[in-house]
Amino acid sequence: MDTTSSADAGGGFIKPRPGVEHEPTAHLFVANCGPAVGLSLDTIKTVFSTFGPVEAVRPAGDSGTRVVVSFQNPEDAAAAKKALDGKKCDNLQGRVVFMQFSVFQPPSMAEEHLPVMTSSAGCGIPGLVLYPDFISEEEEERLLAAVDQSPWQVLAKRRVQHYGYEFLYKIRNVDLSQKLGELPPFVEEVVTRLSKLPELTKSNEPSLPLDQLTINEYPKGVGLSPHIDTHSAFEGSILSLSLAGSCVMEFRRYSDESKDESRIRIAGDKELGKNQMERRALFLPPRSLLLLSGEARYRWHHYIPHHKIDHVNDEVVERGSKRVSFTFRKVRRGPCKCKFLQDCDSQVAGIPSSPFLSNSESEECSHSDELDVETRPDTSPESSKDDEPNVEVFSKNLPQLETEQAVDEVGKAEETRHQLSRSFSHHTPEIEKQYVHKVYDAIAPHFSSTRFAKWPRVAAFLEACSPGSIIADSGCGNGKYLGLNPSCFFIGCDISPALVAICDQRGHEALVADALHLPYRSGFYDAAISIAVLHHLSNDQRRIRAVEELVRVVRPGGKVLITVWAVEQEDIRLVQKWTPLQGKYTEPWVDDENFKLHMKKSPSASSLDIIQESDGNGERQVDEEGPLVGKRDGEEGGRRDCLRSLSESDEQEISDSSSHPAAAGTTQEPHQEYFVPWHLPYHRAEVTGASVAALASGFARKDDKKGAVVYNRYYHVFAEGELERLTSKVKGALIVDSFYDKSNWCVILQKLQ
Repeated sequence: MDTTSSADAGGGFIKPRPGVEHEPTAHLFVANCGPAVGLSLDTIKTVFSTFGPVEAVRPAGDSGTRVVVSFQNPEDAAAAKKALDGKKCDNLQGRVVFMQFSVFQPPSMAEEHLPVMTSSAGCGIPGLVLYPDFISEEEEERLLAAVDQSPWQVLAKRRVQHYGYEFLYKIRNVDLSQKLGELPPFVEEVVTRLSKLPELTKSNEPSLPLDQLTINEYPKGVGLSPHIDTHSAFEGSILSLSLAGSCVMEFRRYSDESKDESRIRIAGDKELGKNQMERRALFLPPRSLLLLSGEARYRWHHYIPHHKIDHVNDEVVERGSKRVSFTFRKVRRGPCKCKFLQDCDSQVAGIPSSPFLSNSESEECSHSDELDVETRPDTSPESSKDDEPNVEVFSKNLPQLETEQAVDEVGKAEETRHQLSRSFSHHTPEIEKQYVHKVYDAIAPHFSSTRFAKWPRVAAFLEACSPGSIIADSGCGNGKYLGLNPSCFFIGCDISPALVAICDQRGHEALVADALHLPYRSGFYDAAISIAVLHHLSNDQRRIRAVEELVRVVRPGGKVLITVWAVEQEDIRLVQKWTPLQGKYTEPWVDDENFKLHMKKSPSASSLDIIQESDGNGERQVDEEGPLVGKRDGEEGGRRDCLRSLSESDEQEISDSSSHPAAAGTTQEPHQEYFVPWHLPYHRAEVTGASVAALASGFARKDDKKGAVVYNRYYHVFAEGELERLTSKVKGALIVDSFYDKSNWCVILQKLQ
């Protein structure tokens, strides 16, 4: 398609995919420029008009920091790019902007924006009522001032206060025996006014007296994940007063035929089909009151996207620096008897209102030696994910760390994992605890600083997901793939609390979890990825279990992408710097004195090179998704030559040096178990704290020549065909694609119907 086409006919303009070069077009994708950084679209148009006539300036996505500038002809766009790309622009408030020629995205691929209603009547949802200007500006100021004088409870992405009763996010309910007191005096006038609303006085289900209040402060860009307030916790209407900032709230109702939440459609007149959900969107201005009763309260999920700007039909509305919500409710003192059985936790066990497993599911998972994806129950608690899972699920006490501080909390990280492991009966091998979990906690900030390049095949898989898809990233690391497709919703998890803390700092949804026991309900996700994770697991049983979990959590028809390091590395020089372990891993390795002696005599000696990623200080490390790439994707010759080199290596005695050069005329099975070094430069802040302890205990070593602390990470690299054989053992899934990419073996699985 002609990339200079107008967006008026449908579709839109997007940033080109990584690694793809395009001819100059009339459209520029401009980053670090937009309403969220204080530059209006009119200002941007004026600046770029100095290079030629500008037809339009459009937001690129919902971040508010990227725009597409459309000129009348490509020559003017090229001139603007040459003059401004990567340079400080005084007329744009001194910002350094980055540009690429923008690519036209067809209507079928373009992100859809819901039509946004400005009145509740336009949504057509029974029980949904919006009262604009429910309070005055003076009353708003008094309420905000009173709240700021009260103590806040700090969560991952927002602050919260509870009055009357505390809402316990972990169980999604309240404890009636733990009353905090009456509602605060500063809301007395508001409560009196609420009590006179006709929806409350005439309701068939009593909503009065209001005895519970939760106040949330959301920073700019932070939203609310889809959920229904727990039926058994509150009765009657839910009333939410918005202060300080505006937002767009989306409402979702899943079809009765299926609890598969993977298919969406824009609200319209067509009858709901199986595996679909209806969506409505409503603009909530400051000082407005939202009232949810009946079907709107008990049946429809409400959701606020994590955006800094909102598209309100043809207008781009920037969110304020914060939004404060006052949510008033009445605590229920008996079971819910509503007519919406499919979403009622009082009447039906296991309500799919969140991705997370109920306690009974987790218990069943922990006592199961083998996971049969065909027989696992598809249930979950009536618990919403509106509260960040990285705080409320398994890592409640995760500290709010600056990136450089995270590794100083290794002790807390180990305690978090200890609490996590108590939920499961499986035994984590010591080599994984020591040479995977402990290492990544120690190197997390430095590791994260080198993880930014997105591999094209992974990006293509995620970008192919339909708008509205919910995607799980198991072993998400620093979250570099979370949010890659802005039209999808991502939830990541990782065994390292330090890496999850970094995800949280970046505004991603992530939690601490074990890839072998994902805390998600079955069939919730549309797709899942596991990038460079399985090779850190030390036996086939654990690798298969991790794959079974990925298959379990996706819906029928959903796809799973898995990548692992390959034996057949494209650059044999990297492998020669790794420390081979003798044979396949067995638990006695860690306790074997001869093995320890070998490691003491032959530590890995030098840092590893990588083309695509570095820490910004000249240090180059092996990429977690695959080491150095010497050939283009699909060049079989390099792979086979490397396999021959590995197969021809001499088997060395334990006391030999760390290198393992090839010996002509000797043929044997290639090594698959390695320690791969990670060099943490002395100047990094992480070298203090955890690294000092690691050096003292012998867990890490100093390399004064390289000026680094060296950690070893355990890897099982996969031989050709091994990943396919492994994943073919998983019930209920079919291999739909397998390929070799950048020194990785990869498969795509599809869950059977």
